[in-house]
Amino acid sequence: MFRTALWRVPLLALCIALLSACSDRNGKIIPDSAFTPYIPAFTAGHISARSPILVRIADGQTWRDSSNAALQKLFKLDPAMEGTVTWYDHLTLAFTPKQRLKQDETYTIRFALTDLIEVPKELKEFVFQVTTYRQGIDARISDLQSLSNTDLTWQRALVAVHTSDDATGQDLEGCMTAEQNGRSLRLTWEHEPNGTVHRVVADSVQRGEQASSLIFRWNGERIDSEDKGELVFPIPSIGELQLVNTETNSEGEQYAALLFSDPLDAQQDVNGLAGITGVEETRVSIDGNKLLLYPGTRLTGDHQSFVAAGLMNVNGRKLGKDLTVDLTFEEVKPDVRLVGSGTILPSTDGLLFPFEAVNLNAVDVRIVRIYADNVTQFLQVNDLSGERELARVGRPILKKMVPLRGKDAPALGHWNRYYLDLAELIKTEPGAIYRVSIGFRRSYSTYPCPDQAAGGNTLQAAAAEEEGEDDVQWDSPNDYYYYYDDYYEYEEEYDHRRREDPCSPSYFRGKT
Repeated sequence: MFRTALWRVPLLALCIALLSACSDRNGKIIPDSAFTPYIPAFTAGHISARSPILVRIADGQTWRDSSNAALQKLFKLDPAMEGTVTWYDHLTLAFTPKQRLKQDETYTIRFALTDLIEVPKELKEFVFQVTTYRQGIDARISDLQSLSNTDLTWQRALVAVHTSDDATGQDLEGCMTAEQNGRSLRLTWEHEPNGTVHRVVADSVQRGEQASSLIFRWNGERIDSEDKGELVFPIPSIGELQLVNTETNSEGEQYAALLFSDPLDAQQDVNGLAGITGVEETRVSIDGNKLLLYPGTRLTGDHQSFVAAGLMNVNGRKLGKDLTVDLTFEEVKPDVRLVGSGTILPSTDGLLFPFEAVNLNAVDVRIVRIYADNVTQFLQVNDLSGERELARVGRPILKKMVPLRGKDAPALGHWNRYYLDLAELIKTEPGAIYRVSIGFRRSYSTYPCPDQAAGGNTLQAAAAEEEGEDDVQWDSPNDYYYYYDDYYEYEEEYDHRRREDPCSPSYFRGKT
């Protein structure tokens, strides 16, 4: 049995203590590798301000006092923070702060190891650090909708809001206001479960005899953020049909979306009314206030679209003038995705693992075997797509950089399908579950960047990493650390404002 999943490093990372105990010139504490036989993993790097802090104890230790009262004294944080200590699993302790950690703050944690297990006297206290994310706010206009298709006086504006850290429990809603002509507008919020994606709607935007502006303002002080900003959105007068915003999308089927001030007449014949200059067979459709242009051939770079004066809104009012609109179609950002359900079974065709990739010339493949005898134990806390407590039930058996080559030269700006023949990579054990993870690094990107820093020219260096050897590599701290080696590189350079820029290291956080 095989369980497959795209590799994503979690925001709460566990890391192995590998290096000697010292502080660098910036005051960063590097844990002592002498603790590795007793503490094989712990929380490190950048974490969410809502995350617990974990310390895993190696199996086979001689325990001292592990009562609930004794556990509460194990963790000390600087700056000070009160919290509760519980068992995350049978070997991992979790310190959960009573209050949210401060954003963009480095905490030094002192763990009284000698109070929990028997260790040499020089290893009585384990010291390590974590740093919380800098909280930030990014807001973008996503849509403008009329409350009625006949009376266009009242509209609502939709704004997509992204926070760089989970804002659950924070007063994000108190950070933003909206006004039109000095009149404050009521805002309605929706929040995604991950706490970083939000949507806000201003539903009483008025179209009057004169044009006006809708202004969204935010101040992040209430969520421990220094971010401030505003969005100014033009609101045309009631008698005008105007283009108010333009965006392009290159993911999946490529298109340009032209957002107008009024809902458009979906019954009108759009043939010849709009298109992209120099592009034949451009398909045109209407979705509410949006005019959608789908080019017949895939485009990159700068282009121009045109809209004829005869375009009508739902009330038959015409645009009145021809428009020329500049468009920029970006390359598809580097990414990988699964094909199918994510679970495969051996078949007569072998163990083929299908996936798709775009703008990549290689991927990292990592496989963990959950032994047949441990499958029941694994399923006690997981379904087939789970990943909890893998160290208890499995071992990593392979890590490998795999170049992407098709039968023909792949079109790197398009999604291409590839197949891993797992039978060539691993020796399978009947009844075992295999967790196949696929990720990528910045060095594998073929996305065109101005400085060519992410041009994918370091495959030879990446390929020099040796493949793991079955059980041996799980017992080696270096191999377990491999799962998180690029995590720190991208975390140190992370800027949430460039999280969607594939020419920035921030884009690659969580993709290795």
